[in-house]
Amino acid sequence: MNTDHDKILIVDFGSQVTQLIARRVREEGVYCEIVPFTKAGEAFAQGRPKGVILSGGPESVTTEASPRTPQAVFDSGVPVFGICYGQQTMAAQLGGEVEGGHHAEFGRAEVEVLSDCPLFKGVWHVGERYPVWMSHGDRVTKLPDGFTTVAISKNAPFAAVADAARGYYAVQFHPEVAHTPHGALLIRNFVRDIAGCTGDWTMGAYRDESIRKIRDQVGTGKVICGLSGGVDSAVAAVLIHEAIGEQLTCVFVDHGLLRQGEAE
Repeated sequence: MNTDHDKILIVDFGSQVTQLIARRVREEGVYCEIVPFTKAGEAFAQGRPKGVILSGGPESVTTEASPRTPQAVFDSGVPVFGICYGQQTMAAQLGGEVEGGHHAEFGRAEVEVLSDCPLFKGVWHVGERYPVWMSHGDRVTKLPDGFTTVAISKNAPFAAVADAARGYYAVQFHPEVAHTPHGALLIRNFVRDIAGCTGDWTMGAYRDESIRKIRDQVGTGKVICGLSGGVDSAVAAVLIHEAIGEQLTCVFVDHGLLRQGEAE
């Protein structure tokens, strides 16, 4: 993890829209990294994030050996925000209950705000209803001790929950998608106000920092870059070339399996 800025760790449970969570965080000037749940413990220990976001995912918390959040995250005192599956595994791990099989919901829904919550500050108001996007098969049916329900929907009695004393917040809906109009502001409240990130990071600054680090690491040496033509290797090649110029040699192999005209 980058060590020069406040950071958020996003634990990926396999959601198709996890990248959108990262985009919303970065739009707020906050550095973040996505790590698969299998590597989250190590990343959390090394990165020392100011907050953790748990993504959605296709698994069911009710099945044996389904993905879990490292217990160290909950023991650390760092604020945690669970989204969809993230809410469900948070509830299950902290002593609540989750049921599956007959609570599937996909599409637009309305949530009603029951009480004030730091997640809603300046965005949602008590007694009002707001559109959100649901996409889940299971749902929380019993909250862990210390949690309160702060918003409900027709099919999700725990649409948004909070344990403000411990810095735990969770929603059944997806705030990261455009179909939840105020979702980006909820994520903003978590990363900027609850987690306390300063918002001093930009992609441009990240590029400059990366170039400096490459120059420091390479020095006067030579670098070979295997250039496949994909986004990852292309971005790596551009950054390295900007850092060290002619010290870089890119190697591209046309193996005959690319799309028509791609090699050219």
